[in-house]
Amino acid sequence: MANKLYEEQMNQGMMSQFNDFMRNPLQFLMQRRINVPPQYANNPEGAVQYLLSTGQMYPKTYQDLRNIAEQMGVKM
Repeated sequence: MANKLYEEQMNQGMMSQFNDFMRNPLQFLMQRRINVPPQYANNPEGAVQYLLSTGQMYPKTYQDLRNIAEQMGVKM
């Protein structure tokens, strides 16, 4: 069984990263060397669609990330 403190820290870290992405998806992705056109600077949905349509993110990866976010209480 995983350590509860560890799980809480992991969830906080993931939630923080998710919030950073939602605030400024372009900056978040650029910091990770993922290039997205500037028109998606404040459009997280558009950035995700761009990544999916260009093959930089797979639909399964998106669904996995979405499931994790929903488990953390993020309303999508």
